[in-house]
Amino acid sequence: MLTANSISKRYKNSRRVVLDSFDLTVEEGEFVAVMGESGSGKSTLLAVLSGILDPDEGQVLFDQKDLYSLSDEELSEIHRRKIGYVPQSNFFLKTDTILENIVEPFLLSSDEEEEELSERAKGHLKKLGIGDLADRFPHELSGGELKRAALARALLTEPRLLIADEPTTGLDSRTGEIILGYLSEYVKRGNAVVVATHDEHIREVATRIVTL
Repeated sequence: MLTANSISKRYKNSRRVVLDSFDLTVEEGEFVAVMGESGSGKSTLLAVLSGILDPDEGQVLFDQKDLYSLSDEELSEIHRRKIGYVPQSNFFLKTDTILENIVEPFLLSSDEEEEELSERAKGHLKKLGIGDLADRFPHELSGGELKRAALARALLTEPRLLIADEPTTGLDSRTGEIILGYLSEYVKRGNAVVVATHDEHIREVATRIVTL
């Protein structure tokens, strides 16, 4: 599904190499956990794999297509339908409800009706344990609840690959278990998940650990 070939990335105005000829292959049905110390390049790697941060060298192939040779329109289409990405810091519009924050980014680009998207979003929220918060505003939710809402948004179009950066960091163990359990179930449906994490509980659900 996804192949990273000889990926290298350096910080601008620095000689420090964050990623040096890094290779990775992700297949359908895999739950890959990227682990390592702070500053080891986990977030950089996930941003490169998702197609939002150009590598200095190398290729990232998704379904045999080089993400960084695609047009902006082609890459946006992949992000809308095939690759979901959850960064560490999750952005929500303060004036919109959680449900609106999840659904509205996809209204113009989706062939589905708003009602259908809304029902699917509510389903994700319910399975993530925050179904009763759909009509709340972002400032009314805790950090753990916002993490789950961001995950629901990334999964709205049922992407084949989900990439999530530290999805359980700073959360209580119960919330972490809910998130990891949901991601594990998503993988069992034939999709793939790649997460960067410090959470040792990931070893209970991941099919492979990659250490930077």
